[in-house]
Amino acid sequence: MKPVRIAIVTETYVPDVNGVANSLRQMLQALDPQQYRIQIVRPRPRSAWVPEHEEVWCRGISIPMYPDLQLGLPAGRRLRRVWDSFQPDLIYIATEGPLGYSALREARRRGLPVISAFHTNFHRYSSFYGLGWVKTVTLGWLRWFHNRTAMTIVPAADIATDLRTAGFRNVEVLSHGVDCHLFHPRRRSGSLREAWQAGQQTPVALYVGRIAAEKNIPLVIRSWQALRQEHPDLRLVMVGDGPLRESLQQEHPDIIFAGVQTGERLARYFASADLFLFPSQTETFGLVTLEAMASGLPVVAYPLAAAALHVRNGDNGQLAEDLSDDAFILACQRLLAEDLHHAGTQARVQAESASWESIAERFAALAAEHLIHKEGKVTEQYHNMV
Repeated sequence: MKPVRIAIVTETYVPDVNGVANSLRQMLQALDPQQYRIQIVRPRPRSAWVPEHEEVWCRGISIPMYPDLQLGLPAGRRLRRVWDSFQPDLIYIATEGPLGYSALREARRRGLPVISAFHTNFHRYSSFYGLGWVKTVTLGWLRWFHNRTAMTIVPAADIATDLRTAGFRNVEVLSHGVDCHLFHPRRRSGSLREAWQAGQQTPVALYVGRIAAEKNIPLVIRSWQALRQEHPDLRLVMVGDGPLRESLQQEHPDIIFAGVQTGERLARYFASADLFLFPSQTETFGLVTLEAMASGLPVVAYPLAAAALHVRNGDNGQLAEDLSDDAFILACQRLLAEDLHHAGTQARVQAESASWESIAERFAALAAEHLIHKEGKVTEQYHNMV
């Protein structure tokens, strides 16, 4: 059977370090290469990278306040040339910037089905940078963009509900998975804990993610300070980088700021801690939640996105009762009063139920619904995919 050709258009992909890039790579790796041929259209990566699929590199510029990411510039002519050669059956637009808009226009010109993804709450982020007035404009653009695609994929049910309420049509949920081989409790490192000045009985709280306003970072620190009143030896390790890191590092020398970590080293950081604090309210999923659970860490989070799907109070973590700071701190206190080892074991069990293979199968089923022959008939090739 001839493989289905899918063109993936995205502003970010590995070696970029973020949830969108990592989750997209994991899903593509889980697709059967005998059934699918993948072409990735993206801005040229800024660091060394050996492509795992066919890649088309376009021009990009830095995003304000996100210098480690790029905004793909319009590339209509380039897309026409490469798609004349590649002859895609389906276009999957993972990000909604100028590059994604070029892809949408070219796909519609060719009569190709388009699936889009909603990964990042840009309209929510704006309020964290004093740009609340942008929210309405941004949401309007996103709605206009996604409603011109056949389907919008989101990673969590609460995001789907929000978008449908805001007028987005044809919204479907496709969750994310986790690499349970990479993220595993066996990667716990005594030497790393020694570097943190944490003995066997010393509890270590971990945060992994961008150190920026939209991630609610001040609440991580407030929670740690509140917990130290009962547990004065509690250590806090923060993995990641961002605009708040330098000032916070100077203000809080007792906090361990580890910078960006990837691969097996990141997995060691996860497994070597004892609990995971994630107070963000802007996630569409929050892949680090599942990575922490796969590493054997109970999680404290708000009842949103991945946490709402996977965290169960008193079993593998604690969810805040509402969206207030106080509720998050109380959830932290409840977790530290529990048996962290038992909660971490249960967190691992929950993470094992979320495989990337199952996510890829669900994506294939969604894609098959929109792989329509030009005459309007579903071909035998696509019937075989379902």
